[in-house]
Amino acid sequence: MSQAEIRPASAPGRRRQRVWWLVPFAAVWLLILSYMLSAYLPPEMRTSRIPVAGDPVHYWLLVAHIGTATIATLTGFVQFWPWLRRAHPRVHRFVGRAYFFAGVFPSLALAVPVALLSTFGLANMAGLLALDAAWAITAIAGLRAAVRGRYPDHRRWMIRNFAVTLASLASRPWQLVMSVLVFGFADSPIYHGNTLAMIHDVASSSVWLALAGNLVVVEIYLARRYPLRTVRAVPRVRSTAPVLESAPR
Repeated sequence: MSQAEIRPASAPGRRRQRVWWLVPFAAVWLLILSYMLSAYLPPEMRTSRIPVAGDPVHYWLLVAHIGTATIATLTGFVQFWPWLRRAHPRVHRFVGRAYFFAGVFPSLALAVPVALLSTFGLANMAGLLALDAAWAITAIAGLRAAVRGRYPDHRRWMIRNFAVTLASLASRPWQLVMSVLVFGFADSPIYHGNTLAMIHDVASSSVWLALAGNLVVVEIYLARRYPLRTVRAVPRVRSTAPVLESAPR
């Protein structure tokens, strides 16, 4: 039989060396978040970067989704602050509840109708719904692990969940990359100059690449940072039966 266990935590000095990169990492994502929010502060339908076809319901669902997702992003970064987890566990738990119940779960509820109202085609709609499904699965798994006291599992699931939280922001750089690639083939037999088809492809591919890319990166990180060690326990069976000696031939 086998038992999986998490590698013991590193020494404080090594842990500090390993988390220094969180500051520039957070700064990059917060810059992308600031750019995204600039079109919705103050909220005006004409400045929306996502076409809503003049539908106020679609627009306000989108604004509410972005607002709650912003809460999830900001509280998520606070949750990954190692000093806060160690020095103030009660604050960590309180911010964690805000992450789930003021950020992730209400944003998820709003994300579904926003995805279904997407004007960028079925591939984009499918990508948004896949992102929502991954967000829900990792959030529920992380919350259940915390409630049951399985904190190593909780940490791994929350790292995955936060990677999905950041996928929406990651789609913005991917949009730039895919715009260069797709519009480079504007006159090719692929598009025949069809601008709408190119816009749909950019929007769809950026969502899928952001989701897949973030999940691949986070799994590589988890495999390196929190590797699972399999310990095989081979029970020693002591026989009480008499030793049989073969008779001489």
